[in-house]
Amino acid sequence: MKKMTKTVFLAMAAAVAVSASAQTKVFKLTSETPPQQRIATVFSNADFEDFTGVTHDVIGTVRWDPQKKTGSGSFTVNVKSIDTGIALRNEHMAGPMWMNAEKYPTITFESTNIKHKSGDTYAVTGKLTMHGVTKTITVDCQIRYLPESEATKKAMFKGDVLHVKSSFTVRLSDFGVMIPDMAKGRVADAVKITISAFAQTG
Repeated sequence: MKKMTKTVFLAMAAAVAVSASAQTKVFKLTSETPPQQRIATVFSNADFEDFTGVTHDVIGTVRWDPQKKTGSGSFTVNVKSIDTGIALRNEHMAGPMWMNAEKYPTITFESTNIKHKSGDTYAVTGKLTMHGVTKTITVDCQIRYLPESEATKKAMFKGDVLHVKSSFTVRLSDFGVMIPDMAKGRVADAVKITISAFAQTG
């Protein structure tokens, strides 16, 4: 009898564990995701010049529990893909005197904690790595969960959808990126990074 009770208990515990894990969904953002659904921008507002760098080369994975409103995620941006609108400026930015994309080809962010604030707003803490330097930052994110529906299908998504948006400011010097003399006054040390990405389960 005791053996049977123990067996039943273990079976129930396993069922609960499987049910709990089933709530967590894996959303992926890949190179196959349409460009307009994965975009990152860098805004520089300096004394003598303003510019915006744009890239669609953003990939990532988010594990998300829609009921508990928590999860984890990571994103990667290809440095060489950032386009500022001027080819020579792009070349300088990716060069060894600035971002050194040959040695540090990506900018990455990996979450370590996500705390729900209100509505679709979350405080996300994670490790931002750029130019070979990793810093822990906390930023506000808008995370919107969209279960699969006729609307998502018409928008050409596969499975459930998660829309992640965030905007935050970093100082390049904190990551060992020093503005070359030729670019001083035209490139700001403090730059604003914005990301908008739609990840899907399908």
